[in-house]
Amino acid sequence: MALGVHGGASGWLGSVHPLVAALHLQPEPGNVAGNLRLAEHAVTAAKRAHPALRWVVLPELFTTGYAGLRTIQDHVEDAERGASAVFFASLARRLGLYIAYGFPERRRSGGVSDSANLIGPWGHLLTYRKRQLVWTTDEPGVFVPGREVPVARAGGARIALVICWDLGSPEAVREAALKGADLILAPAGWRYPWGRQYELACAARALDNGVYLASANQLGDYPEARFDTPGGVYGPHGDRVCERTEAGSVAEVDVGLPERWRGSFGNALTAGVRTLAPQALL
Repeated sequence: MALGVHGGASGWLGSVHPLVAALHLQPEPGNVAGNLRLAEHAVTAAKRAHPALRWVVLPELFTTGYAGLRTIQDHVEDAERGASAVFFASLARRLGLYIAYGFPERRRSGGVSDSANLIGPWGHLLTYRKRQLVWTTDEPGVFVPGREVPVARAGGARIALVICWDLGSPEAVREAALKGADLILAPAGWRYPWGRQYELACAARALDNGVYLASANQLGDYPEARFDTPGGVYGPHGDRVCERTEAGSVAEVDVGLPERWRGSFGNALTAGVRTLAPQALL
């Protein structure tokens, strides 16, 4: 896996700041054990190549693959005690980093959500449930939408998660920014032929809110859909700050830049960030 680090307007950088990686992988539908092994290999390789790596984001519904939604019930799990949460907690502890990944969640209140976990060296930090469900793939017929956008302190930054089509509208990322998020991690399963819109949405949400945004997309051809556009990492100025690669995207995160950028760019969000506290700072 060849992962590059790019510093946007600052040019090619070393590891002055911690790194975030968006890993664009091809999970096998329904093969949870195999997909977890795929993640272990990819995340370990990224950490070995970039010792300053601190945050990793994997695609939407990564444990099962975004395919065959009608069989998703066969692979649902508890957000905090499920097999993937236990697995990623062990991996995060061994490598000393934070991992965001998508999975189908068995809701304690009933139903299933298209969810994402943030897991750190000491275990589960937060769970986010996708709010904007895609009707063309019948997500509303399969999943219960989420409502909250929690924020957690992880690795020196304030982190929030959103999922795929949440990027297509401004509300979720704006709510996260108003709660103090510096870095948005966005698992995605954004399909052909809307790859250009995916890139524009990532850039727009980063610029709208003056935050870093790292999104990992599922890649590959499946019976139900084709996923052909790697995600990336975008700075608070809206620029792509990573090398464009198929395997993954790695970039530095200057955790002080979002606030500085908002001040210099005249972003009206600045006042809101100063007055609204994060919902959960762990």
